Amino acid sequence: MSTTEQTRRRMRAPERRAQLLEVARLAFGRNGFHGVSMEEVAREAGVTKPVLYDHFSSKEALFLALLDADSTALEERVRAALQAPTGNRQRIRASFQAYFDFVDEHAEGFKLVMQEAQYPRFLSSSVNGVRGRIHAEVADLIVRESKGSVGEDDALTIALGLISMVETGAQRNPGGPRADRARQVEVLVQLAWRGMTALEQ
Repeated sequence: MSTTEQTRRRMRAPERRAQLLEVARLAFGRNGFHGVSMEEVAREAGVTKPVLYDHFSSKEALFLALLDADSTALEERVRAALQAPTGNRQRIRASFQAYFDFVDEHAEGFKLVMQEAQYPRFLSSSVNGVRGRIHAEVADLIVRESKGSVGEDDALTIALGLISMVETGAQRNPGGPRADRARQVEVLVQLAWRGMTALEQ
């Protein structure tokens, strides 16, 4: 159902909130935080500004809600992959695939999450918190699965490298052919796996 069709009927509050976030995600992804006004979001959503303000008290509140929703969704996917009862190579592949899938399904949301350096401090803190938790979980997994052969400091460095690698790789040709995306994931998995196993020797 299109946004225009949705606005022709009365929505329940959670449904309206989700619709407003969807419209805002596209607007912010297209023009950035500073290039979007509440009036623009309301107009594109087909509602009046008072309706928008009923759900979000300010542009900052709207943007924070959007960042929280998208960064939390990404975190949940990565955490599920890291906690899966599979081998370590499979965990790496699944966590990398989670990033790629998120980009392919929520390109605008991923763009917003990755642009935190451009935000005021109070906006970037939300995203940094999620990325910090993912970083810590990956590092903990490396220390645990290496059975002591990789120390905590080295694990944090490795985790940072892995996350940066997959974040950057996932942004290449987002939404491209599935076979091409699968190949990108596999190449990164091979690179990460060979590097990590070499460090553990």
